[in-house]
This record gives sequence, structure tokens and C-alpha cells, in this order.
Amino acid sequence: MFNLKSTKAFVAGVIALAIAIPALVMAQAGFGQPQIGSVVGRVNVLPSVRVVDFGRVIYTGRMDVNPTIDRIRAGRKLSHNNDGSIFSNFQRRLPVSTDSQYYREFVHQMNGFPFPGPQRVVIGKRGEVFYTGDHYSTFFRVR
Repeated sequence: MFNLKSTKAFVAGVIALAIAIPALVMAQAGFGQPQIGSVVGRVNVLPSVRVVDFGRVIYTGRMDVNPTIDRIRAGRKLSHNNDGSIFSNFQRRLPVSTDSQYYREFVHQMNGFPFPGPQRVVIGKRGEVFYTGDHYSTFFRVR
């Protein structure tokens, strides 16, 4: 028997879950390689950054990208196409390389912020780690 009330409750629960967990995490062997393999140990915590989403500052303060580095090392890819993709550096805001696959980008996710949001971690093949909180307009080097 079809019960409209229970069906609505089920649909509401599914929608709430989809909103609460926007980034399903899947483990993948080799995820982030070879770039993440060159990052040894912890990276620096940035003392003061601004996170800017569509021109609006949504956060100002310290930024620790180590949880994202740990996630990449564990092979956990977020459900966003750019998480782990090649970063082309077209704007040349990072040191230039002749290797077109030198950099990889990863979504840096924080609880309470929109997903995927403007935050990214970009890693080079020699272990350089950069953070952007404004969707590639500015970068901070953390390693």
C-alpha cells in the first residue's frame, strides 16, 4: 500500500542526507600521484587567509590544509571532477613548468562551507604545495 506521508518523509531524509554529505569519498589507489608522493610530512599552517566565494568574503583566519593532504595520501577522492585533476596553470600564477602535467589540484573542504567552494590545494611534482581560497586568483605557498 502506498503511504504518501512515509514516502514524503523518506524523500526528505534522502534530500537532507544529500545536503549534509555533498562529497562522497571514494578510496582510489594511486590517487594524487606522483605529486602527493613528493610531499613529505606536514605542511605549514597559514596564519591568515581570506576565503572568497563569488566576490564575498566568507572566512578570515588560519588555514590548515593538512587534513586535505592526509585525505589525498589515503587515496580518498571527493565527488568533484577537479579533485585530483591536472592543474594547467594557464594564468601563470604558480612557477611555470614545461611539464603540462606538473601540477594537480584538489578541493579543500571545510565543514560549514559550500561544496566544492573556492578553496583548492595545488601540488607540484617536486612537493610544492599551494593554497588558494579565492578560486585561483591568489596562491599561498605552504611547502
